[in-house]
Amino acid sequence: MTSRKAPGPQRSCIACRREDDQATFIRFVLAPDGTVTPDLGHKLPGRGAYTCQSRRCVHDAVARRQFNRAFKGSHVMAPDLQSLTTLLQESMEQRIGNYLALATKAGATLSGGEAVERCLKGAASPSLLVLATNIAPGSAEKLVFLAAQGAVPVLRVLTKEELGQYVGKESDRSAVAVVSDGFAQSLVKEFERYRNYLEEESGR
Repeated sequence: MTSRKAPGPQRSCIACRREDDQATFIRFVLAPDGTVTPDLGHKLPGRGAYTCQSRRCVHDAVARRQFNRAFKGSHVMAPDLQSLTTLLQESMEQRIGNYLALATKAGATLSGGEAVERCLKGAASPSLLVLATNIAPGSAEKLVFLAAQGAVPVLRVLTKEELGQYVGKESDRSAVAVVSDGFAQSLVKEFERYRNYLEEESGR
C-alpha cells in the first residue's frame, strides 16, 4: 500500500520532536541582534527553528535551551520565557487583527452590534462572527444565539478597543461580521493556532 505524501516540507518540533508538515508548526528565526523571534508567516529569511503550536512546547524549548542548539554556530540571546511567550501571543493577536483590517479594506466586514445583528437576521448569513473578549454578556448571548440559528462560526478574540482599531473605526466595536468565505477561513485558521497555543483544547 502506497503511503500518502505529505502536502509540504517536513519539520520537527525542537521540544517534543514530533514531525509534520512545516505549516503546522510555529517558526522562529534569529533577529540581527540574536533575539529569537517568531515568524508566523514563515517568510522571514534565515535558518528556522520550529515548535508545535503549543505553549507547552515553547516553554520546553526555552527550558531545555533547544533554541541555542537549533541555531548552533550563531550568536543566540537566550530567550526569556515570559518575554517570548508574550511576544508570540501578541504576534498571533496582531495577525488576526491584520486579517480583519484587510477584510475591512476589501469591504468584507460589518461592525457594531446593531449592524451585525441585522446581518445575522438577514437572508444571507455572514461567513463568520467575531466578538470582542469584553463584550457585554447580554449582547454576546443574543449574537451567539443568532449566529447559531444560521450556523455561523463564532470567534471571541481581541478587545472592543482593538476591534475598533483594526476595522478602522474611531469608536470601539463589540462585534464584527465577516461576509467573505476566504477571509473567514483565514481568520479561523489563525484563531485555531492562537487557541492551540493557549492550550485551550482539551486534547493537548
